[in-house]
Amino acid sequence: MKLTEAIKRAKKEGKVPLIAEIKARSPQDGELLRGRDPIEIVSQYRKGGAVAISVVTEARHFGGDIEILKKVVQEKKLPVLRKDFIDTEKEVEKTKELGVDALLLIAAILSSRKLKKLNNYAHLMGLETVIEVHTREELERVKRLNLDILGINNKDILNLERGEDKVEVTLSLLPFIPPGVILLSESGIRKIEDVKTLIKKGVDAFLMGTVLLKAEDIYQKTREMVWPGKNRIRGLED
Repeated sequence: MKLTEAIKRAKKEGKVPLIAEIKARSPQDGELLRGRDPIEIVSQYRKGGAVAISVVTEARHFGGDIEILKKVVQEKKLPVLRKDFIDTEKEVEKTKELGVDALLLIAAILSSRKLKKLNNYAHLMGLETVIEVHTREELERVKRLNLDILGINNKDILNLERGEDKVEVTLSLLPFIPPGVILLSESGIRKIEDVKTLIKKGVDAFLMGTVLLKAEDIYQKTREMVWPGKNRIRGLED
């Protein structure tokens, strides 16, 4: 199943479309896997109701490992998103060869020309893309692209996502989002109240990693985010 289809299906089922992340390390929060089996964590994500799995493969800053991605893809029970600083067609090809369903392209590190080129090439290879922005200027640059999913990173990737956890970046950019685009809010989402607020404002899906990986019970925390409170998407007013 495509990532976009998984998000749409979850919304129809009244679930919060949650992409749960496997990330070995965070520059701000330190070690996150702590020797645990990533596949067991993926199993807890799936049982908790996550619609897809994101795997960070960037090694230098986030401790990513292609071998972890390969293992997650082999499970093939949920769509898989690869997150890395992808900036060449060769990396797009490699992502496709790994059997991944979608990849991340970051506006902050790519020129408008290269972003368009890589986005089109990914589509040619049969991959969906998450185009990530953090600022209004970046958003304006990507509006004319053929967008599958538009991601808003609440933290600055150029600062390696260090900083306070808050969702104001997503809220500030919402009035400028082109109609009909699947909108994904990423990073800095730690509270159920943030999820409820963003859904009411029109956000379609969420990507979370650190808050889930640091939880005492990953399954329970995932389920908590997928089903926030007693009510579901159509009635989050508790």
